[in-house]
Amino acid sequence: LGLSATPIYNYGDEIFNVLSIIKQGCLGYHDDFMREWTGYGKIVQNPQALGTYLRESLLMLRRTRKEVGMELPPINKIVHTVGYDESEVEKADTLARMLAIKVTSGSFAERGQASRELDMLVRQATGVSKARYVAEYVKILLENGEPIVLAAWHRDVYDILLEELKDYKPVMYTGTESPAQKEKAKMSFINGETNLFIISLRSGIGLDGLQKRSSIVVIAELDWSAAVMNQLIGRIDREGQEQQVTAIYLVSDYGSDPLIIDMLGVKSSQSHNILNPLTPIEDQHTDESRIQLLAKKYLDKHHTVG
Repeated sequence: LGLSATPIYNYGDEIFNVLSIIKQGCLGYHDDFMREWTGYGKIVQNPQALGTYLRESLLMLRRTRKEVGMELPPINKIVHTVGYDESEVEKADTLARMLAIKVTSGSFAERGQASRELDMLVRQATGVSKARYVAEYVKILLENGEPIVLAAWHRDVYDILLEELKDYKPVMYTGTESPAQKEKAKMSFINGETNLFIISLRSGIGLDGLQKRSSIVVIAELDWSAAVMNQLIGRIDREGQEQQVTAIYLVSDYGSDPLIIDMLGVKSSQSHNILNPLTPIEDQHTDESRIQLLAKKYLDKHHTVG
């Protein structure tokens, strides 16, 4: 028995491996599955049909929160474009250009290695270039007394955030901290000793309790997988949460963000249609009134309006 709210992290073809681990051969041979459902690609060509087939074959059972009496208000998702530091962009530009040339003209091995290095470089440069702008945005929320869960990925980005937001006594919950340090950080946040909980995008499996303190999560760096960010939001959008959850995606017009945003749309569509073949994709709920009110309060507090 496999239990997960996110069995598909990226493209629909992943479901073959997930189910094969639970019951080998339940979807036939791999080549047959790929020919039938993906045309030997990664994207399932008719995800609704595959989702329906999995149910009819008794290979998947789906229960929504509404069906089990745990429905919460829809997540308020806000995508906000922030600025970026052009000097940081220029630092990475020369190396990125060299890697891009290898990706397009190198040997097979060179192309693979260069692709991975280019991905890491551009994502890191994107995060670093907008980190100070992210910090300024988060300050507006913190100045209004809002407990914030702030998610990022690269160590260089954490360093900038820690420096820019040091006055707010941030605590860390990333791959660097020991289990004891993570537990201390969690309790400091839950007990109100700090209003800023900085977490890695892919940390927090089994983490519970943040929903008792915070209803706002700010995503400073995007992940290639929408499921990763949905799981992160789920740390506060869960039983025990008494307010509507707001998830704020801070994106840049530079670097990897525009490409990742386009990719996430395809992956989210694959996952939704396989898991919910009879349910149309719902419109994203976006209401910026609460954030606008906090911004106004911040301006009223720090600036004299003539």
